[in-house]
Order: sequence, then structure tokens, then C-alpha cells
Amino acid sequence: MPRSRDEYFTITVVSIALFIFFHNFFFFYLLLVVAALPFISYFVSRYVWNRLEVTAAIPLYNVGENNDIPVEFTVHNPTFLPLPGVRIQFTADNRFYPNEEKQEMSLPIRKGTNKYTWNIKSVYSGYVGLHGGKMRAQDFMGLFVFKRDWECDAGVSVIPGRSEVIMNIIETTLTEGDEHDYDSGLSTENVSQVKEFRLYRPGDRMQRVNWKISARHDEIYVKEFELEYSRNLTLLVELRKDSDEVGFLNELITAFYSAACQLIDMEIRFSVQWFNSSLGAFQSQNVEEADGLNDVLQQLYMSDSYNGYLAYEHYKELPHGRNDMAIYFTSPSFSDYNPDNKLGTFRESVDLICLL
Repeated sequence: MPRSRDEYFTITVVSIALFIFFHNFFFFYLLLVVAALPFISYFVSRYVWNRLEVTAAIPLYNVGENNDIPVEFTVHNPTFLPLPGVRIQFTADNRFYPNEEKQEMSLPIRKGTNKYTWNIKSVYSGYVGLHGGKMRAQDFMGLFVFKRDWECDAGVSVIPGRSEVIMNIIETTLTEGDEHDYDSGLSTENVSQVKEFRLYRPGDRMQRVNWKISARHDEIYVKEFELEYSRNLTLLVELRKDSDEVGFLNELITAFYSAACQLIDMEIRFSVQWFNSSLGAFQSQNVEEADGLNDVLQQLYMSDSYNGYLAYEHYKELPHGRNDMAIYFTSPSFSDYNPDNKLGTFRESVDLICLL
């Protein structure tokens, strides 16, 4: 803009000099046109600016971790006049951690309705929201600046990746002893949730392959699971603040999500329990399929982390039967458990502990 003003000032000075030197009507009219241009530019641009509408939306319901998140901007100009462009300031933040990043982009203003796509990226899982800031534009000559607040509220859930390590831990925990029972010819309906071992068919998940039995028979065998699980299984999630809060929470959610996906693949019903510090309440929700798991993720993303082990403290106060079992996701600093019940550690950040 300073350059535009300098250029206009130079043209004005030259027009005045030409009129004084030649002193004729042509340069007089030229001087009038030069003097009137800023007023014309201001009022015409203001007319377009007052009718201009800019909106933003994220067309996806959720997106995978470390993927681009497309933000669709719609610029609606009902007039027949364009503008040089409009600059949009907005903030992208992750509600779960939290963190935020301010961004700015420039959009051309053409007549009619036009759409533009801008990609943002979330390194961590969580709920990524888009919030408006300021919107500004210049007139045709670049002499004036128009500003106003720009409101926007769009968001998308970033789904964690699946960890094969966690999925194998869960399957091994729930099907321990299958190989012995199979080789001895015993029924496994009550020992584990494996109904039978059968030959591999195209489309079977590799996680269901039992390599020990496959090696003995020189053919690939997979586990066929029962539809019902004999235990009341709970995934207990501790949204605890840790020394590396962002990294810990991200690993925690990844471990939990991987375990939940494995249970869904095994057709095992389970519940998820956690402490919601935002509401000051211990929450529980049953999950049977992927949609229910995504709903739980949304609620976890909207919860705040906290100090201590509030989820565990609330869980142990509840009455539990002999058939109840919980898999507890917490930090390695948690010590109030029997070491023999530790199922494993995920990326040195998250411990999986069996609570009976």
C-alpha cells in the first residue's frame, strides 16, 4: 500500500506540473480525473466490500493422523465488480492438547461465488478447530484499507493411527492358551474367545494369523472368534498430565484407539470409562462398533487433562464382579498395581495394566 500511495502522489505532482507548464484544458481535465480517482476507487470498493461474504468449512467429518485437512473457503461477491483480493486471518488449534497456530491467506475477489481450498496439517490426533480473526482488503488503487472481524467455527476430528503392537497385545491377552487347547483337541469356547482355527482365506486380517499353529501344519491358519465374550471388559483411560503432556496424550489416545479397534475386529463388546475434568464427572459408554468408538473419541477430545490418577480412583470405588476385567491406559509413573498384571508398554510412554 505505501508504494501505491507513492505512485499516486507522483502522478498527482506530474499532473499539476504539466497543467502549470502547458496551461491548457487537456491537462486541467487530466488533473481533475487524477483528483477524483481516489474518491471513485474508495466508494466503489466500499460498495463491493459491504456486500462481500467469506465463509469457511471443513468438508470431512474426520481425517487420519498426519494427513492434510482441507479447508474450503467460499467467497461470494454479488456485485459485478472484482476487488484486488482479501486477506483472511484465522487460528487453527487442537482442543485436546491444547495448541494453536495463527495463519493468514489471500483470496482473489471475482464476481459471483468462487471456492478455494487451503490445507492445514495436524501432527497429533485430537479435535482441530478453525476460528476466525480479521478480514481486510484494499480498494482498486491500493490507497485505502477496509477491515472487519471475520467469524468462523469449523472443526474436524483427527483419528489416531493403529498400532500393531497394541493390537497384538490385546489379542494375545484375550486368547492366551489357544495353541495348547487346539493341539490337545479341547474346546476353546470358555478358555478364550477363539471359536476355531481355520485355513487362511483372501481378505483375512494378518493380525488373526496364528504363526505357531501355521508352522506346525505348513499352512496358514487364522483365528475365528466367538461373537460373545464371557467377561465384562472395560477400557479405562487416564487423561493425566505428564511431563511431556502433548506427547503422552497423543501416545495414550493411539494406544487406546488401537486396542478398541482390535476389540471391534474381534467382535467383542466393551465399555470405555474416563474422568471428564471439564464436567467433574466419571463417564462410561458402551461400544459395539466403529461409530460408537468415534463418538467416544469426540468426548475424550473435549475433555481436559488433569493431575493425578482420577480415572483409576473413581474406577476402584465402583463395585466389580468376578467376571469384570479392565485394561488401564496410564503413564509408567503409575505404581499402584501388581507388576504381574502389566500387559506391556507402548513407546515408553503408556502402560497397559490389567485390572481384575
